[in-house]
Amino acid sequence: MHVLRLFLLVVSTLIVAPTVTAICLFERDGKVGYRLARWWMAFNLWMSGVRVKVSGLERLDRSRQYVFMSNHRSAADIVAIGWALWDYQIRFVAKKELQRVPVFGWGLWALKNIIIDRSNHVQAVRSYAVAGQRIRRGISVVVFPEGTRGEGAELLPFKKGGFVLAIETGTPIAPVAIVGTSQVMPKNSLRVESGEVEVRVGEPIDAAAVPLKEKDRLVQGVRDSITRLMQRGVEVSPAHGTPSS
Repeated sequence: MHVLRLFLLVVSTLIVAPTVTAICLFERDGKVGYRLARWWMAFNLWMSGVRVKVSGLERLDRSRQYVFMSNHRSAADIVAIGWALWDYQIRFVAKKELQRVPVFGWGLWALKNIIIDRSNHVQAVRSYAVAGQRIRRGISVVVFPEGTRGEGAELLPFKKGGFVLAIETGTPIAPVAIVGTSQVMPKNSLRVESGEVEVRVGEPIDAAAVPLKEKDRLVQGVRDSITRLMQRGVEVSPAHGTPSS
């Protein structure tokens, strides 16, 4: 079964990634391509037997954009949060090394995700400026502030680029906790296990009200919120149904 799941994941990716890439060549922000990519996420969750339960969406205003900040434990986090935030056009802040992953890297680039070169401060600043432009055009941004996949309930130190982005664009930060992805797809493994994942959305935090010089206060507030969501969660709704297109 594990081999079959991996085979279907690879085949679907080989079909969808070039298609998305071709569509996005003619789009400024990749919005149509992203809609197709969402269905790829839905198919792979269904095929893998992974159920995603979502809570806290009522805290959000669907008419506005957010900087979503989440813990990061598995490659499956990307699919889980994409499914959970189905009603939003989202792009991820991703390290440039991920562009080297065959096929996946094409889609990452084509969908106009925010690629960061952490070894080049000037380039990183430019990338966040591009993220600001995308936010103003109706796209929300997902940031994993730990910068890499951690383990367990203890969060790694947070990188601050996403917080500066939120403050400078006046975009609220929505804290998110993803629970269970490390079981369905362990770190450094390609195996996908069936199981249940929870995506818990916390109360948005008004980054516009925080002066840039006080960003450390914002960082701590978001960190505390994600930690509480990871540990206690909130009331979880029934399994996500089939979303509207």
